[in-house]
Amino acid sequence: MKKRILLLSAATVAGALLYALKGNRHGRNGDTAKRDELANEPETSANGASAAAKEKRGARAKKQRSKAASMTKTDDGHAAIATGADHELDDQGTGQAEALQILTQIRDGAFEASDEKLALALGRPTEEIEQWIGGKELIDGDVLLKARTLATQRGLHLE
Repeated sequence: MKKRILLLSAATVAGALLYALKGNRHGRNGDTAKRDELANEPETSANGASAAAKEKRGARAKKQRSKAASMTKTDDGHAAIATGADHELDDQGTGQAEALQILTQIRDGAFEASDEKLALALGRPTEEIEQWIGGKELIDGDVLLKARTLATQRGLHLE
């Protein structure tokens, strides 16, 4: 009885190892096939990649950028991301206009009205802060959360 259990255990372990090794060798999602396909194309550019390979990579990258995030609501297969004032940034229902007001209050009250100092505190580029304050770009929820935390740490009361 013990010999059978030992043999079955050994066979199970061997099967699992074989399955794992076979999966690594052949690629799980067809990645190996894609790499082989790109590697077998003729070399035409200075860095060794052909124009067709570059075009395929560009098309693949564009397709990936157009895909919605996994947690985004979808509408007919496309991301249904609200843009503008109706988009809530946090669980408190904060919209873009209120987020802009909060960001401006924190910049003016805690950072001497300096975009550079606020950018450093938020870990974002100054250009991004300028675009948000100017209304050219949308403020994201992560920035709003960090800004509220900064206001709390610096004893700034937000209106």
